[in-house]
Amino acid sequence: MKRFFLAGAGLLAATIPALAQTSGNDAVTELAKDTSLLSMVASAGWVMIPLALASMITLSLIIFCFFTLTEKSITSPELLERMEPFFENEDLEGLANYVAERPQATARIVDRILQFLERHPDANAEAISAVAEAEGNRIAASLNQRVLFIMDVGVLAPLLGLFGTVVGILNSFGHIAQEASPMRTMLLAGGVSQALVSTAAGLTIGITAMAFYAYFRGRVGHLISILESEATLLTQELILLSKRHRLTP
Repeated sequence: MKRFFLAGAGLLAATIPALAQTSGNDAVTELAKDTSLLSMVASAGWVMIPLALASMITLSLIIFCFFTLTEKSITSPELLERMEPFFENEDLEGLANYVAERPQATARIVDRILQFLERHPDANAEAISAVAEAEGNRIAASLNQRVLFIMDVGVLAPLLGLFGTVVGILNSFGHIAQEASPMRTMLLAGGVSQALVSTAAGLTIGITAMAFYAYFRGRVGHLISILESEATLLTQELILLSKRHRLTP
């Protein structure tokens, strides 16, 4: 009987480590299954919804800026060539009708000056230049604002991802505190890795947005320099033309 008891004890002692190893392997297998990209993104929780929205906004703004921040939106050779005969013939009315239908920024400045001259035909050069400068500043602010929207998303996305990570880690520690399993360390590691997904997503969106912000900021500076150059020439042309009209009896 004693020998039988000792043999049973030995068998039990050999079986327990095997069961523990099997249980540990099963836990590791389940954890490996849960670390796939899709499952980790899904496990990040509700914070992935605003991050997905931020990524769509960033993509939309980038595409919008690519199509709108072009030299053609400021001026074009065709625009300047079509305006030249109006200046040569001193046809302010024809010039006003032409630029009113053109979307370019320089055409908007000429249109605003002509509207001002229509109401104030005796305006001096300083007043005309002030009107052109005000309209140019408005257009420049509009160009800069498009780029600033991208920067705003680039700043907010990482913060939102960090907030999601903090919430996820707090939930993970809460579950670990209530779990009596010896696998708590592995569960904690898995929970923290899943919580960090939101930070990784936020940083990805933020880095992408800030990279394109730097690119479009340089493009906006180039477009504003073109706008200032062309607008200055056209404003001086209109000032001289208005003076000749005032001197004509």
